[in-house]
Amino acid sequence: MSAEIPTMDIARAHAEAVRLLVDTREIVLVRADAAPPPWSVSRGWLDYLLGLSETALERADTEGIAAWFSSDSGCPVSLRELAERTLALTAVVPAMTGDSPEADFPFMNLRKRGQVASLLRLLREGFSGVSEIVDVGAGHGHLTLRAAAELAVPTVGLERDPERVAVARSLAGELPVRFVTADVFAAENPLVSLPPDPQRLLMALHGCGELGDAVVTSAVATHARILLLGCCPQKIRGRERAALMSGGPSFPREVLGLANVLARTTGVEGDLRQALATKESRLALRYMLAARGCSVPPGEEMRGVNRRKANAGFAVFAEAVCRVRGFVPPSPDETAGAARQAHSHYLAQRRLSLPRSMLGRVLEIFLAMDRALFLQSHGYDARVVQAFRAAYSPRNLAVLGL
Repeated sequence: MSAEIPTMDIARAHAEAVRLLVDTREIVLVRADAAPPPWSVSRGWLDYLLGLSETALERADTEGIAAWFSSDSGCPVSLRELAERTLALTAVVPAMTGDSPEADFPFMNLRKRGQVASLLRLLREGFSGVSEIVDVGAGHGHLTLRAAAELAVPTVGLERDPERVAVARSLAGELPVRFVTADVFAAENPLVSLPPDPQRLLMALHGCGELGDAVVTSAVATHARILLLGCCPQKIRGRERAALMSGGPSFPREVLGLANVLARTTGVEGDLRQALATKESRLALRYMLAARGCSVPPGEEMRGVNRRKANAGFAVFAEAVCRVRGFVPPSPDETAGAARQAHSHYLAQRRLSLPRSMLGRVLEIFLAMDRALFLQSHGYDARVVQAFRAAYSPRNLAVLGL
């Protein structure tokens, strides 16, 4: 047991997250796009949402949607009750107490330094005594190398991009760290061949989509400890993610991206103004693609393009997407028309999307609890914690198997 890392009732939190998602499944599944979603009408929320002022929208985005609904006297009772349930679930996930020192890591911005310092603290306090670290999705190896130095153990970094592996190897120096080009979804999965070792740590600090599930199941299969920060749950090869715990709800790929909704005005996508401009650009992109006869579901418009391209301005963004899809680049008139169409609809969509966006953190918590409860069912001392402050990144839920 690790006294420094807080505990919680994972089974209870999992059950409440499931109840919330079952009670609101039609909201989670249906976005507010061209027309008001049916749930906004059937639940009696349509007039209230469309009547929200721009000041109210700004307060909801800056204070938190659930907090805004729960405090607004004009909010329909059923929506306020849903907001209060959401707040209650969010509150049960403990945070690491105290701030970790923001070490002076070269080439890292303030948020990244805070994340890395917090994760190294988790390693110190939860995983002393490990014999080896296997870092899955090691990238350029910056965090891999620091983790190896922190615990002073041999470390292997697995990364499927050979160019990133080459960079990581050049940075390793004299540390006992190996970087290997490997894909855990290839026929020869390197995690499957690991001999059982309860002192090994499997680590994935960008466990995108099904990679997070693969690391959890591999840890169980090899009796290894685990430290996982999941992200981008929509990055799966199939059409749907099945729960690890039997009987848990499954969700389509296009819905899983809801868990990426920013919880604060700052985070991985930038500040609030930038985040809203990005959403409007993505809507404009869907209109532009539809006009070309390529209608895609929400969330699929950016497939194959780094999400940060959406911050570069719509014309640049649209050209990058067309290039990836093998389309002729858009003309200035085409991008301008799509942008005008999106702007005319975006404010209404933003209002109608608030209840669904509010449930993004619920979905994110469910995914973490599903993984943690799976670990617990196999004898682990499983923990879920907010590894660092949301100001460093709202994607801060860490699943630990000790």
